[in-house]
Amino acid sequence: MKMRQGLLIGLFVIIQQLCFAQNALKNGKKDGVWNYYGSNKALLARHFYNEGVKTGIWEFYNINGVLSWTYNFRTSTPTYLIQNIENGSYAYLGEDGKWVKKMPAKPALWLASQSQWNNFLVNNLKFSEDSLPARDPGNVEIRVYVDENGNVTGYKTENNMETDIDKDAIRIAKLFSPEFVPASNNGKNVKSIYTLKISYKQAAYR
Repeated sequence: MKMRQGLLIGLFVIIQQLCFAQNALKNGKKDGVWNYYGSNKALLARHFYNEGVKTGIWEFYNINGVLSWTYNFRTSTPTYLIQNIENGSYAYLGEDGKWVKKMPAKPALWLASQSQWNNFLVNNLKFSEDSLPARDPGNVEIRVYVDENGNVTGYKTENNMETDIDKDAIRIAKLFSPEFVPASNNGKNVKSIYTLKISYKQAAYR
């Protein structure tokens, strides 16, 4: 069943590629197909846009270029070919206007592969593990604020500190410009907070 599913997705992927320009902008907005590659030249992700609007079937690959999962914007459904264990859901905004620190009925979905994120960290971190103060574990959690439409509205560090490491972590998160499918609860889209984890140990793999 999974093999047939993979073949059908692969066929649709080929059709999409033939219909779109690659990594292009139209009126200042992403348009067509956007491919993201790792340092080893393997494809890590493929996104489709229509003048900034997410469309088609997005594809996410592991570090070896093997398709891991997809997201279909027409049906609003993810399909996992390899089990997805990533979940950065931290909180959502309740109907009373207060943050609820637990997972909503449908948490926000980060539209990226872990290999895509790790590759980005390796190539963009300013600090290596060896350059960190001895007391600093080299791990920073970024709280990403996502609105009801899946748009990012803000970034904060877990501890709200402003060390050089924290500032660089915020820089990294903004530079990556994460994209989301919004969270929902009781059938309605809700604002949410998603946690991105940054490990400066990644810099050792440059």
